[in-house]
Amino acid sequence: MRFDLDEHSARLAELGAGLAAEFAPHAREHDSDRSTATENLAKLRDAGLYGVAIPRDLGGLGARTTQWLATIEALAKGDASTALGFNMHYVATRIITTLDAVPADVKKRVADLVVRDGALICAPLSEPSASSLLPATYMPTLSARRVPGGLEVSGTKMFASLWEASDYAFMFAHPEWADDPTHVVGFLMPTRQDGAITVTDDWDTLGMRSTRSNQVRISGAFVPDDLVLCEFGDFLGNWIVAQAHIAWGGYTGCYLGVAEGMAEWLQGALGTRTAKGHVQPMGYHPTVSTAMGHIAAQVEAARLMMYHAAWEADENSGPSLNTCAAFLRAKLMVGTAIHTISTLGTTAGGLSSLMRSKGYELMLRDAMTGPIMPPNALACAEMAGLISMGLDPGQAPALRTAS
Repeated sequence: MRFDLDEHSARLAELGAGLAAEFAPHAREHDSDRSTATENLAKLRDAGLYGVAIPRDLGGLGARTTQWLATIEALAKGDASTALGFNMHYVATRIITTLDAVPADVKKRVADLVVRDGALICAPLSEPSASSLLPATYMPTLSARRVPGGLEVSGTKMFASLWEASDYAFMFAHPEWADDPTHVVGFLMPTRQDGAITVTDDWDTLGMRSTRSNQVRISGAFVPDDLVLCEFGDFLGNWIVAQAHIAWGGYTGCYLGVAEGMAEWLQGALGTRTAKGHVQPMGYHPTVSTAMGHIAAQVEAARLMMYHAAWEADENSGPSLNTCAAFLRAKLMVGTAIHTISTLGTTAGGLSSLMRSKGYELMLRDAMTGPIMPPNALACAEMAGLISMGLDPGQAPALRTAS
């Protein structure tokens, strides 16, 4: 079995690499300022990538899982915050335009907003007191009630990446008319509603600083009827399992790109740096070469596992428990590789690797968020372990809610 990129994937990966080279020189400035790289978003739009996930018959590029992972893997090497934030636009647009529960006319309406009008859509999923160690806590506590002409929505979202730069937010809420606690209504909410939406600038973190993943308080915000997308039940099953390749597969590609960037930096530095009194590069030291061997093996393993998961999604199993399990294993392996690079690699790289002007230090800080990003690395291991034993992850305590 080979995981060479097909022509479409290779083209998008090449486009992503070209954009990454343009993003990289300004990444440190945006990180320092905690500012959104709006110029990067404009370049993504101008390159046609706002419509990357939208099917071709709706005017988009029709990228499936493999193509998107190739794109974001490349983008993340230039500016991981831009890649991570823009991934949520991909999540929103792909879910909306491919989910069976969304009517065809609504899909076309959203596709036109994105492809024709250049709308950017964020997709905040987290809420206060939610944890990917406890997937059941991802049940939306946003509330929605019917009002003339649409919905009125209230609640709080955490880690709302790129909210301030986005035109709409793709979200789910529990509708007051549904007795089933797992029932949700999906919608696009206009992000600028004075008096109803308040953004708290609290995203002052170690890494991924320019995603501006702030807290958003929503109090009676309005969603017009034409932006109400769908309703369905069993949110956890239909979102966390069935949509794993979309909902969080992109996180895997983003952090793999960061890990590859770190590994490439270390390979270049240690493969050429010569210590005082020596003629051979530092890489010949057995401690250094052993560390780099571990890193090379784990990064390559993570890449192969990620593209195997993408193959499961695109060619073999589709939305399924098999695909979910494959992405759980892949994201766990990416987190493992990041841990190894951050410990063995940084030690081998020495203090000079931590100088901010070198570039590695920013990647190191961005990488620290990888094992935490949903699904948390510990949650990945737990669920992958249950599935490997033939046990039902739905029966795990982490997926049970208080009655």
